[in-house]
Amino acid sequence: MNAFLPVLHLNDNINLQLMGLAVYNSIILDIRFPQICYKKLLSPAVVPYHNPRAEVGKCDVTLDDLSSVNPDLAHGLRELLAYEGNVEEDLCTDFQISVPVFGSYQTVELKPDGANIPVTNENRKEYVGLYVKYILNKSIYRQFAAFYHGFHSVCASNALIMLQPKEVEMLVCGSPHLDLDALEKVTKYEGYAKEDATVRYFWEISKSFPHQLQKKLLLFATGSDRIPIGGMGEMSFKIIKVETSTNMLPMSHTCFNQLILPPYRSRRQLKQKLTVAISNAEGFGLE
Repeated sequence: MNAFLPVLHLNDNINLQLMGLAVYNSIILDIRFPQICYKKLLSPAVVPYHNPRAEVGKCDVTLDDLSSVNPDLAHGLRELLAYEGNVEEDLCTDFQISVPVFGSYQTVELKPDGANIPVTNENRKEYVGLYVKYILNKSIYRQFAAFYHGFHSVCASNALIMLQPKEVEMLVCGSPHLDLDALEKVTKYEGYAKEDATVRYFWEISKSFPHQLQKKLLLFATGSDRIPIGGMGEMSFKIIKVETSTNMLPMSHTCFNQLILPPYRSRRQLKQKLTVAISNAEGFGLE
């Protein structure tokens, strides 16, 4: 749960609205929540009207969901389900678990009188199901409810009923699929014409890059390696000529999606300079 809980422990409702504001304003965020987070944000997809006591953020959860946030625990529970021996005699487990709480451990019963109910071959599926529900729903309910209400206070819309968790993730993070042909079609030029050698070299080189290097190029030029949910054809992008030494590396104005390219003498020189720039860029400078 380490990748999931730090965000859910935020108590400032203003901070919890930021993700909703980003979606509302079509701003892509470089965040990586597990899929279960978006599944919970749609449970229910619309905030219950005039019912402050309604439970929110609770959904049916599976071992696959748990695996996305705690693969070791999910693996252990799968091993329990697949165990071919006598579970009760060999593993000596009951319907209570120990969970970390502020640096110590707390014992929690998964069902009433769980300490006196042994896990057997017959009831181990129930044990696993209750364990997963506790981790992904009950143990983080208060924190996730704040997250849920913060998001929906900005993005309240009946349209969410029609979306799947993966589609909500794309609204937040953008699409991971790069289509440089689509980007080339919407690119504008300043100081260059699209027929100029430097421009032709740039597109030939960028399209020949492996996927990871293409993502670095997008990150270098726009500040994000994700693209809008509508595709790269929805982006604004400009390549600007700068009359400077061709020993200079390419530069960018990420706030405006602008790539600054000196008029390099050859395709080879452009590829070398561009590769160095995008491979070493970090934030607003170089590594």
